[in-house]
Amino acid sequence: MHLSVLFMKNVFVFLIAEDATRFKHLRKYVYNYEAEIASGVKGTADSRSGSKISCKVELEVPQLCSFILKTSECTLREMSGVDAEGKTLLKQSKNSDDFARAMAQYELKFSTQDGKKVQLYSEKDEPMNILNIKRGIISALMVPMETEDNLKTISMDTIYGKCNSEVEVKDRKGNTASVISINRNLKTCDNFNPIRDYVSPIALIQGLNSPLATLLSSSQSCQYTIDLRRKHVAEVACYISLPFLCKNQYGMMAQVTQTLKLVETPKINSRNFDEGTSKKLSLESADTKSLRHGDAVLKVLQELQKLSASQQNQQRASLFYKFVTGLRGLHNDTLRSLVLKMMETSSSITVQGLIQCGTPDCMGSILQIIRTGNVDPLVADAVTYSLGLLPFPCTKIIREILNMAQYQQSRATFYALSHAVTNFYEDKKTVTQEIMDVANFMESMIGNECSGNDELTYLTLRAIGNMGKAMEVANPNLKSALKTCIKSEVASISVQKAAIQALRRMTITDEDRTVLLKAFQNADAPVDKRLAAYLMLMKHPSTSDLNKITRALLRDKSEQVKSFVATHIANILDSEEVGIEDLKNKVQEALKGSQIPAANDFRKFSQNYQISKRISLPGNDPVSAKIEGNLIFDPNTYIPKETMLKTTLQLYGLSPMDIFEIGMDGKNFEPTIEALFGQKGFFPDSASKALYWVDGRVPEHVSKVLFDYFGYSKDDRQEQDVMKGIMLNFEKLIKEMGNKEVPEARAYLRILGEELGIFALSRLHPPFFLAFLLLNDKYCTGFYFDDGWLFCFCF
Repeated sequence: MHLSVLFMKNVFVFLIAEDATRFKHLRKYVYNYEAEIASGVKGTADSRSGSKISCKVELEVPQLCSFILKTSECTLREMSGVDAEGKTLLKQSKNSDDFARAMAQYELKFSTQDGKKVQLYSEKDEPMNILNIKRGIISALMVPMETEDNLKTISMDTIYGKCNSEVEVKDRKGNTASVISINRNLKTCDNFNPIRDYVSPIALIQGLNSPLATLLSSSQSCQYTIDLRRKHVAEVACYISLPFLCKNQYGMMAQVTQTLKLVETPKINSRNFDEGTSKKLSLESADTKSLRHGDAVLKVLQELQKLSASQQNQQRASLFYKFVTGLRGLHNDTLRSLVLKMMETSSSITVQGLIQCGTPDCMGSILQIIRTGNVDPLVADAVTYSLGLLPFPCTKIIREILNMAQYQQSRATFYALSHAVTNFYEDKKTVTQEIMDVANFMESMIGNECSGNDELTYLTLRAIGNMGKAMEVANPNLKSALKTCIKSEVASISVQKAAIQALRRMTITDEDRTVLLKAFQNADAPVDKRLAAYLMLMKHPSTSDLNKITRALLRDKSEQVKSFVATHIANILDSEEVGIEDLKNKVQEALKGSQIPAANDFRKFSQNYQISKRISLPGNDPVSAKIEGNLIFDPNTYIPKETMLKTTLQLYGLSPMDIFEIGMDGKNFEPTIEALFGQKGFFPDSASKALYWVDGRVPEHVSKVLFDYFGYSKDDRQEQDVMKGIMLNFEKLIKEMGNKEVPEARAYLRILGEELGIFALSRLHPPFFLAFLLLNDKYCTGFYFDDGWLFCFCF
């Protein structure tokens, strides 16, 4: 009785599973497969190219939900022209036979679950481009079983990763679907990575690094005809559109069409299905770089060098662009062996080309030249810093910049390293060996209680602050080292402050708050260190912290500390920021029975200044914007020694976004107060330009709120390039300070929370900014300088 029940149970489970799949086991499904790829330029004269693949596809099902895909009799044709009626003419490609052999060489095993999840078991020697084509065939065949709902959205495995797919039953015959359609917005897929062309790192500061997906409105639609009796897929037609258009009118168009038509469904006897190492259905990148183009690139460089002695200047920009494009197509081994020959031909053009190439291979080559050759340190810094600004950096880039930072410990190399690590960690959310090596290197640079070289330790701490999220995960001991520096009696005050500020992107724990609170309560410590600890503590204060702060405020003997904290707390209570209600309640609770001290003379005492505004938008969560400034005075001279100006945007439910922040600390500000803080001074004018920089990087309605609130009009914009405008402000500042005593000061600039760098005012020089302006031309993807000429090639 027991055995019969078990047998009936297994039969029942088998029947359910059998009914839940499109393809029945011990059968083979034979299809004719065609895929056509066409691309062209829309809005210009007819310009098209394309290719077509035809194959016999066999899908064997030796076990339930386990498949073996075989492709044979393949042909590859390519476009040869267009006939009088506009139809594409195709001819067999010269590589068609090689393609057919590659497609037929290996079978591809895979398994499915619920018709939505797919695991591949490929041969290790199968070329990636061939495997990707087979992935496309499998993806086209995947259609889930229908339910009673005519329309539903489900997550499915595709060649673009997991995609939210809208499955719709278009027609039914009784209870069985006869026609099903599936539509996907490919931009929602978790592995949709449109081909991203490399651009010059020199153009990256202006945001030209964004992937082409920002201009794509890509979608896939498939229609399936289902066999009414057996419920398998009888016919498939899939269509993908990849437009890359400007104003939906001009630009490139790419279209991919796939069709499968069932020929027969014979029975099979084989039940063999051996699983190997599994892979996902989503596409993997195939290495398309050629090892054969090194000589061609060298030839272009030689032609470019000859033009330097001719009068054919009109050819030089396009030829240089061809040179850079050629460099991007070279393997690392080919490139490194070619670099010496290129340097002998023209070291100037070679270095410029490698800088603007943008690939990891080019970056590795240029850094190798810098480390092993006789290169000016300023040039080395400029190149390294450009590398740090590359989007989506890989571990190889991080390793190269780390090697450079260990070789040349300068501001540019340290900040480049911090930018690369931050960008990588924000993109991948993972810590690699390279990032752990960076964290260990930073810890070694801090030394024992930050007692080493003052300038180098200060620089290290600023770099750590920039990449704090990655550093605390990669090396938990690093935060302990920072807290040791904060309490150090041998480190300078500027280093102790930098150690406090290095926590700005890390998680502040109860233990961290205790250290910061003690630093603030230390009456013998300098004012600026105490206030730095206070501001860090107030990012996420506990109720206990606020109670201790308010009690200390009433009896504090430092008028500078008392004045600043009193104005800061008053501004919190008056603030209209979104999401500040909890902090307000904590402060009010801590102040029960106490009175905030009155503000002192703003011309002599430290103050915190805030202007905030909350705006409710119809149909949207409220938005708030805030301008905040700190002005900290020297208690002995009543002259500003530290200042900060910051613009913050707050969206409901999200963390505050520090859009723009610039700060300065030092001494001897007296001769330059008007140039720095006057009505048209550097700080106010740069802050207004930051609003224009933000425009386009935040939602449109948020941008409008910012402009309306701060009283600026987009139509009145006089400086289109904000980074250039800020640099011009620096030039103006330098000229106004030309005949005056230069402050002994450091300044920093942060945009969207990331610190771009620190610099000493005493070392600023106008030619530096002229070079910076050239490197940041918004409309040029690169430039080529030679023989007194500047040639730009544009996007």
